[in-house]
Amino acid sequence: MRILWCSDHPAATSGYSVQTALTAPRLQRAGIADVALLASYGQHGHISEYAGLRVYPGGHDSFGQDVIPDAAKDWRADIVITLKDSFVYKPETFRGFRWCPLTPVDHDPAPPAVVAALRGAYSPIAYAPNGVRSLRREGFDPLYAPHGFDSNQFWPMDKGEARRTLGLPEDAFIVGTVAVNRGGLPSRKAWDELLAGVGMFRKDNPDVKTLYLTHTHPADDGHEGGIPLRQVANDHGIADITLFPHVSNYRMGVSPDHLRLVYNAMDVLLAVSLGEGFGIPTLEAQACGVPVIAGRWAAQTDLVWSGWFVETDEAHRYRTTQMSYVYMPEPEAIADRIQQAYAARGSAVLREQAIQGAAPYQIDRVVAEHWKPMLEQLERRIARERSVPRGVVRIVTPREVLA
Repeated sequence: MRILWCSDHPAATSGYSVQTALTAPRLQRAGIADVALLASYGQHGHISEYAGLRVYPGGHDSFGQDVIPDAAKDWRADIVITLKDSFVYKPETFRGFRWCPLTPVDHDPAPPAVVAALRGAYSPIAYAPNGVRSLRREGFDPLYAPHGFDSNQFWPMDKGEARRTLGLPEDAFIVGTVAVNRGGLPSRKAWDELLAGVGMFRKDNPDVKTLYLTHTHPADDGHEGGIPLRQVANDHGIADITLFPHVSNYRMGVSPDHLRLVYNAMDVLLAVSLGEGFGIPTLEAQACGVPVIAGRWAAQTDLVWSGWFVETDEAHRYRTTQMSYVYMPEPEAIADRIQQAYAARGSAVLREQAIQGAAPYQIDRVVAEHWKPMLEQLERRIARERSVPRGVVRIVTPREVLA
């Protein structure tokens, strides 16, 4: 099977880049498919190579829709996989090709624009269990291949060693996040609610010393439409413990080696948001043996094996411009879950639960247990369709019809 995989360049710094870099070369090396990439972000103007894969450049359109058809034709692609929000694509872009979008669903129910776009797909692929359920409720029969992590990049370390390497106090209770600050209010990452919850918790626990924000720009000047997090932290009484360690290299990204140290230095990852299509930091943190706090909605419903859920109800639903709903977490509930994490810090049971829960998402297992059988299923389907004769076989006479 020949695949054109369209997403961010695998050497860029987005979550899409990470999953492209993890998955696409492994499909090629395992002999599962012949894969070429199209980098709608991160490469323009020339064809290049990454890990033995051809990389077609992006075009004028932010998602490569002006260049995908020519690249798919040149590669003789059997299927075209996109790894982006599916609603950004026009189905007519893929006319004449089999479009198999890797589809996040971070609202409840799946937004109308997502449903409409997927009506034009050959076969949507959900990458979280919640996505499978959401798309089935809309009448789809989606395939499934989850995101993954590389166990050669993320593994449990000694917490003291990680903190010494990062220059963090070894006796501190450290709450961490790994999230971007982008797009204004209401923030999809629930920044105001998160920092308010930390502030409430700290009032009763003044020995808490560090809130460590990774991949996060403080946006004092409105960077990328983010909210001014230093001001928000000050408003909630935690400006003195809130660290932004990666502002200077924000665009370059944080290496997996450094990010592994960051996760292992945490007592808990705070990953509550309005909605997630997957939530890769939740997986990576637990792969490092670190418990997490997340909302019991959207994708993270299925991705917390060690930690605590923030619950919600209909009163906290928020309708977005996608004409569907996300959930606003309550700061009081966040503070309560941090208190539970504080009481359980150092738990060997939670550490083992995190490691064991994340294990099935190790990327080599994901490729072998999900991608390989899924692509074999698609290949059989395509072969059956190709075996059906097309065009005029013979002309049926009126006498035969009436007989």
